[in-house]
Amino acid sequence: MELLTGLAALEAQIEQDLQYLNLPISEWSLSENSKEKQCIDVAIIGAGMSGVTAAFALKLRGINAIIFDQAPAGKEGPWKTPALMETLRSPKQVVGPALASPSLTFQAWFKAQFGIQEWEALDKIPRLQWDEYLQWFKTMTSPHVFNQYQLIDIILADNYRELIFKTPTGTVRYKAQHVILATGMESFSEANIPSFMNDIPTSYWEHSYAGTDYRRFKGLDLGVVGYSAGAMDSSATALENGAKSVEILIRAADMPRVNRGKVAGSAGFTNAYAYFTDAQKWHYADYVAKAKTPAPHGSTLRVSRHENAYFNFNTQIKFIELKNKKLHITTTNGKFTLDYLILATGYRINWSKHHAFNRLAPLIKTWGDVYIPPSSEENTELASHPYLGNHFELQAKQNDENYKVNQLYCFNLSASLSMGPVIGLIPGTNIGAERLADHIAAQLYLAHREQHLELVKTSQDAELLGDEWKPAASPSERMQLTDKVE
Repeated sequence: MELLTGLAALEAQIEQDLQYLNLPISEWSLSENSKEKQCIDVAIIGAGMSGVTAAFALKLRGINAIIFDQAPAGKEGPWKTPALMETLRSPKQVVGPALASPSLTFQAWFKAQFGIQEWEALDKIPRLQWDEYLQWFKTMTSPHVFNQYQLIDIILADNYRELIFKTPTGTVRYKAQHVILATGMESFSEANIPSFMNDIPTSYWEHSYAGTDYRRFKGLDLGVVGYSAGAMDSSATALENGAKSVEILIRAADMPRVNRGKVAGSAGFTNAYAYFTDAQKWHYADYVAKAKTPAPHGSTLRVSRHENAYFNFNTQIKFIELKNKKLHITTTNGKFTLDYLILATGYRINWSKHHAFNRLAPLIKTWGDVYIPPSSEENTELASHPYLGNHFELQAKQNDENYKVNQLYCFNLSASLSMGPVIGLIPGTNIGAERLADHIAAQLYLAHREQHLELVKTSQDAELLGDEWKPAASPSERMQLTDKVE
């Protein structure tokens, strides 16, 4: 019988690993970093996977950031809701947020509790188990998190950014030198709602990322627009909760079969992307976007096992009418009468969507401000992505205003065009977090370089006390002593 080590033993191993590496190092910043005075070096907005990984990377460099998240403790990130997939797409052996110790990986966490045999039998990581692991990771790395802090405004000053939060106890303000926007999929985005929904009341439809209770669809005829992973997850969840039928409305003639982005996922590509020209980055991103990413194999089978699931190809919606509390949908492949519609139509960037970024949005340089692609690669969605510096920093449309925004860091999926696959996706999270943390550490030091140099010049930390040696007599004195001996 296999002997399980248990989490307590694993946690002791993590403590030992960090000790061997002399981690985390002591704080060294010379700024007025004070939680009590609400003046801090680094604020991280979002306590999901990206946020806690960035916080740990900073901590390993002697910087204690504060994380603010609008969700209650334990409910950060999308994993409990609105995500619906049974398992992650990433391979189970993915390193993810583990930075300084292999004992911090999901694999180590899983094996400690369930053993090697269960690990070998595991195909993909269950979504809710991944959330459980991330909560454990957060406990082990112990970032300082303020929950139920909703960012409602950012005021840009010369030497700091003032963050205004809505909390259960009222409005709270913090001043931060550096601000990491680890705010996930919805950072600067909104649900992409097609125009054919303009006249349909919201009580008859929702976006697939709405996070509602699918039990309410029992006995209903549903439509799902799209063929993405989100479309499959929504369809399967509705069917598993008793939907009478699900019509999957797919305008394409077939499902995409090959995940083009997966082929590029090597260490070479991840590190080389920073050296790509703008044209090369755009060409890659545009190609992968237009080639489309297939839904996972398991997610698709989760739908097709139901006899009341219908995959309708070449089915583009032309218009929708609401009559007698039913949606009458006219498509290029006939008509459908449904009770409810779920739109798995993705997200699009909308800089004016979130009030918190109202002051920031007009200043931000986008790819549309910088790069004009060939006509064959025109892509309005890519054009709206932020055009970032080399370390995730936002840049201003006008160079003389860069000082206002370049200590704000876009550490979410909208950074992917500028930065490549090192943010938002589990495999590259550790790489992106370390790049960001290295840059912020350097900037915090440079902001007080003269003071740090003065500490060098005035240091009194003596390593020699003066009694470790006896001064030698001069050569002539030693000769005299020698003559006397003779």
